[in-house]
Amino acid sequence: MEPTPWDPEGATWVLDADGRLADGAAAAGLDVRNYYKALVAARCLDVRLSRANLPMFASAAGEEAPLVATALVARDEDWIYPGVRDAAVALSRGLPPAELARLVLAHGVGGVASPSLRVASTTAALGMHLAIAAGQAHGQKLAGTHAVTFALLGEGTTTTGVFHETLVAAAARDLPLVLVCRSQLWPSGAPAEAGLVGDSVADRARACGIWERRVDGADPIAVWAAIAVAAARARDGKGPSLVEVAVTQLLHDPPAHRDPVERLRRHLDSTGQWNSTFQDVVEAEIRDALDRGFTAAGGAS
Repeated sequence: MEPTPWDPEGATWVLDADGRLADGAAAAGLDVRNYYKALVAARCLDVRLSRANLPMFASAAGEEAPLVATALVARDEDWIYPGVRDAAVALSRGLPPAELARLVLAHGVGGVASPSLRVASTTAALGMHLAIAAGQAHGQKLAGTHAVTFALLGEGTTTTGVFHETLVAAAARDLPLVLVCRSQLWPSGAPAEAGLVGDSVADRARACGIWERRVDGADPIAVWAAIAVAAARARDGKGPSLVEVAVTQLLHDPPAHRDPVERLRRHLDSTGQWNSTFQDVVEAEIRDALDRGFTAAGGAS
C-alpha cells in the first residue's frame, strides 16, 4: 500500500486502503460481519451523543476500532477500564442502549459503567484508572483465574506519572494487564498542547520490558489481532502488554481510507458480504434503539 501523509509510520496493518486482506491468518477466529456491525453501532452512538448536548463531549469518530475490539476480545470474566470518551465499549460489551442512555444523561459519557458486564467506572484524576486496573489485574493473578484486565487510554495520559508507575508495577509483577493506547495521528505535526514525547508509546513500553505492538487504527482487523494476541499472552501467564493504536480523528477530514468503518466496509464489499440493504438495516436498528433509549431517559430526540 502506497503510504500517504495520513498513514502512520511503523504501524502494522493487514487491510490495505481498498480493503484487501494481506494476511488471512490475522482474521482467524474473527466474525468480520459482526465486528463491522459493532463498529457501525459505535459510530451511530457517537453521532447520537453529539446531539445530546453533553458538557465536555468530544467525538471519538475514527477511533472506534480499539474500543470495539477490546470489548469483543474480552471474555465475560475479564474487566475493562475505559476512559472518559469510551462509551462505545459498554455498548459493544452488551449494555442495552436504553440503560446506556440513562447513564449518559445522568452522569455524562464518562459515567457509562456496568459492574455486571465488568465495565469499570472512569476516574476524575487523569490516568488514575490505570493504577486501579493494575490492582484488579494483581487480584486476578493472585486468584489464579486466568482472567485479564484491559485499560484504555489516550496518548496524552502517557505523560502522567501514574502511566509510568503502572508500567513498572505491571512488569515487576507480570500482571495480566493489557493497555490499549490510542495515539492520535497528526499529518501536519502535533500541536504543542498535545504534550507528546518524540518516541512512540510502544517504544516507551518496550523500554520497561513490556511486550508491545503498534498498529494502524484505520485497520480494524490489525487492531483486533494485536489485542487478541496481547490478551492470549496475559492468560498464559506471560505478563502485561501494551497495544498502541495510531488513530485518525474524522474531524480532521482525512482521506476515506483512514476511516476504520469505511475500510472494513470495503473489505466486506470485496468479499461479497456487504450491500446497501445490509447497511441500511444495521444502521436503522441501532439508530432506532438509541433514539428510543434517549427519549425514554429524557433526552432530546
